[in-house]
Amino acid sequence: MSLLIGVVSRLPGVGDRVRCTANLRGLAVGLSAYLEDQGHWPQQPPFDASQQKEYEDWWIKELKPYDIPEAMWQCPAILRLGKIQQNGRSPRVHYSPTMFDAKPSTPRKWWNMPWLVEIANVHGHGALMILPDGSVHDWDDFVSKYQQK
Repeated sequence: MSLLIGVVSRLPGVGDRVRCTANLRGLAVGLSAYLEDQGHWPQQPPFDASQQKEYEDWWIKELKPYDIPEAMWQCPAILRLGKIQQNGRSPRVHYSPTMFDAKPSTPRKWWNMPWLVEIANVHGHGALMILPDGSVHDWDDFVSKYQQK
């Protein structure tokens, strides 16, 4: 019975991680399609920290034509835990895109530059991140492997 309780207690976390990984891959597909169509990475206008809502709205709007719903921007673990606050409110975008310049080749130039990084460590080994090849890694594990090279 105690073994079963241990397994069942970890199930929400495992399911959250699977859904979060799927979200990251879906967002990367949308960004890749944007890159192919527009010839450059999305060039976000300058925002300051007080404009979090405008920042979130901008990213959601930019990828909406690529069948990326708002829900894909949200990690189920962050939603379930409900503890993360930015500027006094819960954020709608849980994955922070890396800002690249407008050169078409830049987003794929470095294999180890993540396209998106989760805004919190809610899966255990650092925030999840997705690389240009579509692979998803835990930040802590990736950094420790990279430092060993």
